[in-house]
Amino acid sequence: MESPNPFASTPPTSRELSQDDNIINESADERILDDDDLQSLQDHEYLDNRPFPSTEAAEEEPETMNDGEAPRTKKKTFELSDIGRRLSSPTEDEDTSEPVYSPVTLELPHINCQEKIIICIDLSEEVNRIPFFSRDGTKQIPLDIIKRALTLYIRTKIDMNHRHQFALVVFQESFFWVQDFTSHTEDVLHVVQDLTTDGKEPEACNLTSLFDTIEENMSNLPEVENSQIIPPPFTVRTLFIYGRSHVVPSFEGGSSAQQRLAKSPYFFFDVFYLHEPPSESNKCKEIFDVFLSLDKESTSYIHEVGRNTTHVYDKFAMLLAHPLQRQMQEVCNYSIFPKP
Repeated sequence: MESPNPFASTPPTSRELSQDDNIINESADERILDDDDLQSLQDHEYLDNRPFPSTEAAEEEPETMNDGEAPRTKKKTFELSDIGRRLSSPTEDEDTSEPVYSPVTLELPHINCQEKIIICIDLSEEVNRIPFFSRDGTKQIPLDIIKRALTLYIRTKIDMNHRHQFALVVFQESFFWVQDFTSHTEDVLHVVQDLTTDGKEPEACNLTSLFDTIEENMSNLPEVENSQIIPPPFTVRTLFIYGRSHVVPSFEGGSSAQQRLAKSPYFFFDVFYLHEPPSESNKCKEIFDVFLSLDKESTSYIHEVGRNTTHVYDKFAMLLAHPLQRQMQEVCNYSIFPKP
């Protein structure tokens, strides 16, 4: 039995709120969330951060075979919403009654060395188009929530290792390096708190410009002999915060800078995608697929969240782990107590 597809056909016009499917009513100019059931927006989030085995038996369907051969059963397949990003496709004879993974192990020392973290923040007006709503009905601007989550993230990271450094990039149509690497968190946070949108909604997002900007403003990535034993002096991680639901990022002019950076085992590209509830009227799935396509080695953490404040903070917390020490996203389980 296939899991429900969050992108199943939903009319782009007005949708009624119900207890079974808490969806934003888009018939009004200002879309309002159900205050009594905000957390059910998780139903719209199509990347889970932990695998969960199916408790249902695979459906058996006899297939026609050659004379003298026993009929085979049709194996159950899993959609993206079942187990997150699959790392390998099952073969014809492979039993897929349980999620199957082909983990890619980083053959690098699992050391909490210095991280140079490039925080890239989307300042498009589209980020703030749909506000968050607290249970008392108070509006919360999405960019303000991102700022608060980033503040906690940066201060926690520097407490974990005072040698970590942070840089800031902001973007609308183009990408601008606004803060060089520094361990002085208050300097970084001062810039973060001053960030605002200017009312523009760009029609494109050129990722070529992002990686060109990173390459131009960053020193060379480490090259370590005997890398399986000797830790690098530092790693570089880009935390890409994207808040648009109607603009699909693209590579206009090629992706040579991205390919050069991705060749290094010490460069990581994490994504935090804040989006509207997916529907036929937006391009959430297409945008998400672009981020997945960048993760060739399955070393990125790609989190997405709708208009749920708790999930924003939870998933920022999942980005705290050092890239050399964390598990792959597909096999992470953040439950304190395992479910029966």
